[in-house]
Amino acid sequence: MKNKLVAAIVVALVTFAFVGCSKDDDNPTSDKGVLKVTVTAEGYTGEGGSTMSAQVIGSSAQGPTLWKVNGAAGTSGQSIYDLNKEYFAGGKTATFESTSSYLAASVTISAAAFTQPFKLVYKIEQGGRVIVEQTKDILPDTTPTVLSFQY
Repeated sequence: MKNKLVAAIVVALVTFAFVGCSKDDDNPTSDKGVLKVTVTAEGYTGEGGSTMSAQVIGSSAQGPTLWKVNGAAGTSGQSIYDLNKEYFAGGKTATFESTSSYLAASVTISAAAFTQPFKLVYKIEQGGRVIVEQTKDILPDTTPTVLSFQY
């Protein structure tokens, strides 16, 4: 199951690379404001076999987007910000927030339950406006959940 999850994440990242580089009618220099992603794994214990991760990638006119992760600023040159199952154990919440406006961003949230179900709660805000807010039950013995959003 872990190999399927890793493969799904790789596919999501490759998809982002092609989508992010394609030409479209959008103005590539438009200011999209700050992107904020909040992810909670309610009831997640991190027991063997279960997985939980959240990842953000972004770009701006100046290069990779800098993100604050749970209030702490990332470092210059860092392009992928990722929290995994060890962080989420105990039902913790993770918050990723771009430190400035961005041109393109990808958010990937992955979850799989082995024996204990849990709830995945996530919210994505763009420029202070909620654009996605959902709760999803993650159940044992089901296909791993991989959510991918591109902005």
